[in-house]
Amino acid sequence: MKIERQEKEKATILVPAGDLVYEGIDELETLFKELSDDARYVILDLENTRYLSARALGIMAFYVKLFGDKQRGLKLVHVSEHIKNLFDVTGILKIIEIFESEDAAFVSIGSQVGKLEKMFLWSNDCFS
Repeated sequence: MKIERQEKEKATILVPAGDLVYEGIDELETLFKELSDDARYVILDLENTRYLSARALGIMAFYVKLFGDKQRGLKLVHVSEHIKNLFDVTGILKIIEIFESEDAAFVSIGSQVGKLEKMFLWSNDCFS
């Protein structure tokens, strides 16, 4: 299975062409590894995905944490109710951001300020 990669504004959008059960999981993990050193957000568009394997869930949970630690994020869009329920049952829904559209995900990216920026803003206030 192919995973389409699009670069847009501050994010890389990954769009799997189907279910992440057998095919595509290795490619998804490889793309996440490549993007973990990038200074961009990752948006995973699951519009064409109906089913996820336990391995796919584990990979997503791992990279949500990794990207978050690096002041970026993994955001999901176009997630079916079936997959949302799976995220809820496994507890992943508590740590992952899900949006109805790419536009909504981009709005959330634009409003975030990282730790370094907060420190800089705070230090400027102290010296003004």
